[in-house]
Amino acid sequence: MKFRLINHKTQRLSAKYLTDVYDLSCGEKEFIYCCVPNGEIGITVILDGDCHIKTEDGWQKQSNVHLYGLINKVQLLKMSPNYREISFGFYPHCLQLFLKDALHSTNKTNGTDLFDLFKKEEVNKLYENLSQCKNDGALMDKIEDFLKDNILLEELDKRILVAHHLITNKNMYKVDEISSILNVTSTTLRTLFNKHVGISPKDLIKIHRIKKALGYQVTNEETLTQIGYHLNYFDQAHFCKDFKDSIGISPKQYFLNSQLSSDFSDFQHWRYDSFETIIK
Repeated sequence: MKFRLINHKTQRLSAKYLTDVYDLSCGEKEFIYCCVPNGEIGITVILDGDCHIKTEDGWQKQSNVHLYGLINKVQLLKMSPNYREISFGFYPHCLQLFLKDALHSTNKTNGTDLFDLFKKEEVNKLYENLSQCKNDGALMDKIEDFLKDNILLEELDKRILVAHHLITNKNMYKVDEISSILNVTSTTLRTLFNKHVGISPKDLIKIHRIKKALGYQVTNEETLTQIGYHLNYFDQAHFCKDFKDSIGISPKQYFLNSQLSSDFSDFQHWRYDSFETIIK
């Protein structure tokens, strides 16, 4: 599988609202990989081949243009031979500026067909435009056009901006403390998050903690036991439970397996061939 980041910082709206833009493809063989929760949400445009997501009912084919992300558990994806996609991720609190419906109505386990969220002609236009692009500059011009055509308002709820900053940059992990700083009740904060982010503040805190945990360099069990405390977990058992719920394996299984750790750092994807022997 090949993963290539595309510079999006030269475009005004893309630089403001997008976390990244990337080109993902695989060769002549089918490829299966595991994607872990990382708090991101975005739009995928499949230009060649097919993508399937593993569900309880088997492999479910994804639409050519769909919304991905805000998952809370590890997710298996299967790419057909000669697969290629262009994806662009939003800051979680920014995508709401382009959607008529609240984000909590989107599917968290499978991709949501973009036809359910945007006008059909806009989705078709995005697909056709990206299909014809010959270089990164053209891709970014068309993505920027899509953002311009679909933005509903320019003002973000500043309370969401502050809350997101406190969680992701200040490592504040208690909902009541965040609510107090914002001078709102915990119930109001949850309502704001469900509308503008798509998940609860507690869920975003959990995702951020696990994402941060995956970035640690752990070489033995002694340093492993310290991670939970660095992330302000009450005890090691709570950290282990959150980790296994999200990733599917225990922190010990993940961190002390160098192959998995290496795969994650490679664009936050795991190769299924090294993962399937552990996850059940």
